[in-house]
Amino acid sequence: MEYDNKKFKDEFISIIKSESPSNILFVSSKEYDRYGYRQALDENGFKSVAFTEFEPCPEVSSVNKGIDVMKDENCDFIVAVGGGSAMDVAKGIKYYSQADIKILAVPTTAGTGAEVTRFAVLYNNADKQSVRSFDIIPEYQVFDFTTLKSLPFNQRVVTALDAFCHSVEAYWSKNATDESRDYSAEALELFADNFERFLDDDADTYEPMMKCSELAGRAINIAQTTSPHAFSYKLHKLKGFYHGQAVAVCLAYIWKYMLENCPTAELEILLAETEVITGFTPDSFISLLEKYHLTDNLNMTAAEFDETVNGVNIDRIANNPMPFTAEDIKNIYSSFITVE
Repeated sequence: MEYDNKKFKDEFISIIKSESPSNILFVSSKEYDRYGYRQALDENGFKSVAFTEFEPCPEVSSVNKGIDVMKDENCDFIVAVGGGSAMDVAKGIKYYSQADIKILAVPTTAGTGAEVTRFAVLYNNADKQSVRSFDIIPEYQVFDFTTLKSLPFNQRVVTALDAFCHSVEAYWSKNATDESRDYSAEALELFADNFERFLDDDADTYEPMMKCSELAGRAINIAQTTSPHAFSYKLHKLKGFYHGQAVAVCLAYIWKYMLENCPTAELEILLAETEVITGFTPDSFISLLEKYHLTDNLNMTAAEFDETVNGVNIDRIANNPMPFTAEDIKNIYSSFITVE
């Protein structure tokens, strides 16, 4: 597959020239040069070493391997080309090595917004062990939206829904500011205008959907995610759901639960605003998920259900607009999970 991305590679090389690194750690998936960025480095005389040995949901152990490569090869700059996993590995390498090293991020999906956030979602034996630091935000980004043409259909669905959830959660968050809510509202408008056509592979949607992802990332960088993300991780671990799928399912039913058990007029207004800016009610959003079969296979054993309920980190949902007790958490999961 060919990509009409010369202008983006030119932008990329211009940044590299401004930094003039001696050796670049090139973090990407095993198909690491699908988009021609490493070839561009070669053609312009820049030395690089590829690091591709990490999982779709990267483990800290893989990040440590990347640190070893960086040190062994005396790399003084990091390029990350790929989806959220590549970005998180690059940021994890910087965080755990404590190296004074800059990152240039080239996102190739429209969902995580990881190229502009202070978070890296990592795992330790499949259990979430994310890190956060303003120091790991990539110094440079190249938004090559032509890369979206290679995304398979299911990846378009779940990554775009991740951006949607980021936007909604940042809007809800107790940490929300006028700035973060402006980012959220703009991202959600782009989602509404482009999502369905993006799934139909309309090339005119590539740029706005990548912008949607970026804005959603900027929103959570200020306000952080809320309960849907905290609820989602066990669905990923135990059910094998994609991250965006797990978060979207949790958001739908948390949204519905908050609406049905709304304790304050203030929250009622906030949820009404959410319906306006998203164009969805909780029920219509659930219908969207059902349309793409994202709510299939929501069954667990009793042991899995207990692990899921007990796996929610209460501290991580402190910024949720409605406080949840342990009983609330159990009731929410019970509303969409069938215990076998």
